[in-house]
Amino acid sequence: MYKKILLSSAVCLTLLSANEQKPLTVDTILTQAQKSVNSIDTEQIQAILKETPNIHIIDVRTRGDILKQGGYIKSNRVTNISRDKLEFMISNTVKHDEKFIVACNDGKISLLAARQLQKMGYNNVIHYKDSYRGWKKAGLKTGSLDRYPESMLYNKIEKVADGVYTSIGQTAPGSYENSNHNNNLGFIVGDDSVLVWNAGGNYLLAQAFHEEIKKITNKPVKYVVLENSQSHAMLGSNYWKEQGATIVAQEIAKQEIIDMGKNILNRKAKILKDKMLKTKIVLPDVTFKDKKVFDLGNRTVEAIYFGYAHEHSDISVWLPKEKILFAGDLAFNQRILPIFKITETLAWLESWEKLAALNAAIVIPGHGDVTDMPTVTKYTKDYIVYMRTKIEEILDEDGGLNEAYEMDLSMYEHMDTFKELAKQNIARLFGQMEFE
Repeated sequence: MYKKILLSSAVCLTLLSANEQKPLTVDTILTQAQKSVNSIDTEQIQAILKETPNIHIIDVRTRGDILKQGGYIKSNRVTNISRDKLEFMISNTVKHDEKFIVACNDGKISLLAARQLQKMGYNNVIHYKDSYRGWKKAGLKTGSLDRYPESMLYNKIEKVADGVYTSIGQTAPGSYENSNHNNNLGFIVGDDSVLVWNAGGNYLLAQAFHEEIKKITNKPVKYVVLENSQSHAMLGSNYWKEQGATIVAQEIAKQEIIDMGKNILNRKAKILKDKMLKTKIVLPDVTFKDKKVFDLGNRTVEAIYFGYAHEHSDISVWLPKEKILFAGDLAFNQRILPIFKITETLAWLESWEKLAALNAAIVIPGHGDVTDMPTVTKYTKDYIVYMRTKIEEILDEDGGLNEAYEMDLSMYEHMDTFKELAKQNIARLFGQMEFE
């Protein structure tokens, strides 16, 4: 009986002692993590990126924090996985034995994230202690979920040449954050009127674009030319109709909008929510087959259809005197082009030769920064040719889709949307080429 009392007393004292133990402070937890985690500073991460430019950087902030804090580290391979989803999603992004870097805003959350990843067996994780704040302070290249917070536009208006302007969309899928501004908008000013390139991805975005145009010119917008029937090209059309503009598209685009417009509108409404206010489907007023010429007053602009490309209705706008090309979705820069179910890559290559014959001096691609023909050739034509060549080799050897997935795409890994589109493009192109 006496032994039982002593044992009970000991258990009670142990429990009391455990209950009296003070919780660890954040500083203590961080100090403990620092002892076991490999941390680097800004100078060291630059050295690593110089030697291994495609090393993966995982940003563990929320998208809201990235917006609030002004952006993210711009590097070849950067993926945002918020800290609350890290354990569940990390295996989809990096291999277990891969060397990669974890960052946040000030290095604290990413330090604890790196420690947790170590416990999960990711022994090659590196913690960037200066994180985004240190990277930005050093004046290094950054990206942003919204580069122009004062407007629904993703980017401010950029002058390309006298009377020629563009607003570059985010090289990412359309989202609530970018307001469906993930393609390039543009406008051309003549002595009498303005031609707008793409109506924009919703009514409010078109309105925001017009407000920026009015800061540069008070001339009326007479024409709005749609590059194709995709949402970011045509969903803002009803705003421009209200302003008295004539909506122009290739004839196939009009039929595509008739056939698919309602479904496109409904899908985008689920993503853009309140940003779809007033947006509705409006059909083009004028269509053309091969070419349409516009006189803006001492300035001639041509809308040209080169044939099937990314979609069946893709067109470009050409300024022959200035040799400036709004290429639309015939040409891509900085991001991987998507191969859709309807994309016919052989036809795209044929259309490309016609486009290339213009010998444009300046190219505004459908996606990505203003550039030149060698650059869009590298990331459009050359990408398609490379993919087709590799898949043809695999098919000739009676290989399958699994072999195709293993093709070397390291030269494209640094491009935006690589993660979303690389394997999808392989699968779609492989399936198409099997029956060519």
